[in-house]
Amino acid sequence: MSGFKGLIFDIKRYSIHDGPGLRTTIFFKGCPLRCWWCHNPESQLNKMEIIHYQNKCIACKTCEAICPKNAIQFKDKPIINKNSCDLCGLCVDNCPTNALEMVGKYYSVEELLDEVAKERDFVEESGGVTISGGEPFMQYEFLVELLKALKENGYHTAVDTTGYTKIDYLLEAAKYCDLFMYDIKHMDDEKHKLYTGVSNRIILNNLLELDKSGAKINIRIPIIPTINDDEKNIMKTIAFLKQLKNITNIDLLPYHNMMIDKYSRLSKKFKLNHVNKPSNERMEEIREIFVKQGFKTGIGG
Repeated sequence: MSGFKGLIFDIKRYSIHDGPGLRTTIFFKGCPLRCWWCHNPESQLNKMEIIHYQNKCIACKTCEAICPKNAIQFKDKPIINKNSCDLCGLCVDNCPTNALEMVGKYYSVEELLDEVAKERDFVEESGGVTISGGEPFMQYEFLVELLKALKENGYHTAVDTTGYTKIDYLLEAAKYCDLFMYDIKHMDDEKHKLYTGVSNRIILNNLLELDKSGAKINIRIPIIPTINDDEKNIMKTIAFLKQLKNITNIDLLPYHNMMIDKYSRLSKKFKLNHVNKPSNERMEEIREIFVKQGFKTGIGG
């Protein structure tokens, strides 16, 4: 196997929302999108970073004192100069209350296989392994090596992707991937740029080509009130999806704001404080629209 490593920010065990059956989900760090509703803002940067838990902090200023780069200034919380910080981890290791945490760890393929093997008895009968993110294709070479190894070891494989990558990457990964979980966030290109930072043209074109390859695809649509839950966008989404031949089902993912604390820990601004989660009734209304158009559709992952 290759000697290079992949940057992972979480491994979720016994997952029931990331593909069929009981699964282990491996979260790759790094994403080219900046969705306003991102549930995992710690996934966005493709490098390690330090987060701060205000509720654990006792303002002892150990982090400021111990930093060899003088990259930390303590005000009401540690302010880290990311240009000076070399992520040595001394502040994290020496925090007496564990108020600082390093997000991201490098794993080899072999190390991830060992992690997955811990739950093999639970996942191998009806589940498998899902690669999520972030955007896994930002670490394309490592992703393909991992998928190959998982298939060689008999696992069902799934990749959760934004689709914002090279089509050649998708088609190569498809050789070792049993299911793609493919996000569609908005059909209007200008609104897609506004709310995610990138155009949707590559995403939609890649989806058409991936479908032509015969890959099995599960479409995932986040439902964000006032942003993409209007009838015009829903019907445009349905019209586009009717071109596809290999959709297994559609998952409608209701927006929630339980991740707001993550933004605070990362000193990032959350832009959707004014948006409330969609009601159960509204989610069911949208589901029924898709069902009446012939799509097997569920609510949640």
